[in-house]
Amino acid sequence: MASLEVEGGIPLQGEVKISGAKNEALKLIAAALLLRCPLKIKNCPEIADVEALAEIVRALGGSYSLSDNTLRLDASCVKSAEVPYEPACRLRASVVLLGPLLARFGSVCSPYPGGCLIGARSLETHFRAFEALGAKIQRGRENFAIALDKVQNTCVTLEEASVTATENLVLFAAGQTEPIKIRNCAIEPEVIGLLKFLSAAGAKISGIGRREIEVAGGSSMESREVEVMPDRIEAGTFVIALVVTGGAGTVRPYPKEHLQTFTKTLLDCGAKIVLNDNEAKVFKTDKLRPFKIKTAIHPGFPTDLQSPMALVAARVEGASEINETLYENRLGYLKELQAMGLGVEIVDARRARISGPATLSPREIRSLDLRSGITLVIAALMTPGKSIIRNAQIIERGYEKLPEKLKALGARVRRVND
Repeated sequence: MASLEVEGGIPLQGEVKISGAKNEALKLIAAALLLRCPLKIKNCPEIADVEALAEIVRALGGSYSLSDNTLRLDASCVKSAEVPYEPACRLRASVVLLGPLLARFGSVCSPYPGGCLIGARSLETHFRAFEALGAKIQRGRENFAIALDKVQNTCVTLEEASVTATENLVLFAAGQTEPIKIRNCAIEPEVIGLLKFLSAAGAKISGIGRREIEVAGGSSMESREVEVMPDRIEAGTFVIALVVTGGAGTVRPYPKEHLQTFTKTLLDCGAKIVLNDNEAKVFKTDKLRPFKIKTAIHPGFPTDLQSPMALVAARVEGASEINETLYENRLGYLKELQAMGLGVEIVDARRARISGPATLSPREIRSLDLRSGITLVIAALMTPGKSIIRNAQIIERGYEKLPEKLKALGARVRRVND
């Protein structure tokens, strides 16, 4: 267990370098199971989730090393399709091993994946999609098994445009010789990145960027090197941190094409942001306007940037509204912010109204999940005095070298082991 001690009230100033996207790097690790050669993943964030997924590949018979933001991964010698219990229970992303392992071995056994407690994220969308292909699934209390000897149906419609279900079906299809059509696909940037990687490695894919795609594996899938795109969620998070602390600085690289809805929302609030080719320049903003956001699948407002927006509401004169449509437990962090002095009305499990401006007080607070955790860190940065954020190891699952990056912006922050 770890905590972050923050002496807040100091406007952040300077430049921050955004790391590689967690949600792409993890899926590239899974894709390596389809290759018969080692893979070098450049610009890979050195975070706990990447280490955990790479450890699973190692436990299955592969090998890896991670240094200087380069992950060298060899999954060609993987011999097992039984996902180990302990590391899989630590992260949700272990679920995307199902598709490539099923394609490679014809069966896979796994515990139910862990991760953040932000609401029900059932695997039924995954299971029903595989069942539609002809798979047999045994659902246990703690584990499950999937077996698929021969694909019976080459067209599957996902019940929801789930990111990980889309990726699982894509990874499975990339290991088949006959094409599989997948409908109601997610089109998040990280999904598109995975599709482009598989295509470059030899898979035959049509419809990239659309809700309906067709995927088949090539005769020999091979790729030696790939570079991870910038993390759009980290980029948006640091923009908010600069705005709400009354600071100014540069966020680079800033994937503006992946953050259009988010950026427009902040600009409509009155935030002073100038976008250049590869960066966002944030200028001191004295007055912000109320907003209403409703999270949605891409290209809508990202659910992973919903919680930091509550801190923008804290700077606003008037009432702002948040509607979380994707996860029913993702407003739990608001109770922690209420304890710091934020005026919050919980309308229901998915909707909240926040009244500002708010004067926050330093507190000892607890991170509930990855994204709410970073929100509490930013709240502490806004607040004069010393705050302590418990369960900081949760935040480290998705934000690389966070204390170092914040210190470079002038923050007073210290990580301590509990």
